[in-house]
Amino acid sequence: MIDIAALVALCQAALTSGNKAREIYNKRKLSAEERELLIAAAPQGTFCFIQLNEGSFIRVENQDFPTNEEADPAITAAYIEAFKHLCERGYIEHDSGMLFKLTVAGFKEARRLAHL
Repeated sequence: MIDIAALVALCQAALTSGNKAREIYNKRKLSAEERELLIAAAPQGTFCFIQLNEGSFIRVENQDFPTNEEADPAITAAYIEAFKHLCERGYIEHDSGMLFKLTVAGFKEARRLAHL
């Protein structure tokens, strides 16, 4: 299981590490999962990282990543990794508890991808 405190620390570290570290990371192409998460979050910008006994998932609006139909642990790992990478890019910050939100840079990229 993923530790929420570790995600919070990852997001905070990315935002405080300076623009040079983020610039280097942002030169990498977004993964399909990163794009999906950003597009889903583009309107409101909120993510909820949910942990249950059955596993972890990310809820964006009314969508779950992975969906209930995608029970494969490899798919779950891909979305959790994508969420971490978005944090490392400086696109996501912690709000409170299990709630995360897009940063200004995150909104710009999400809305660019979603054509909003």
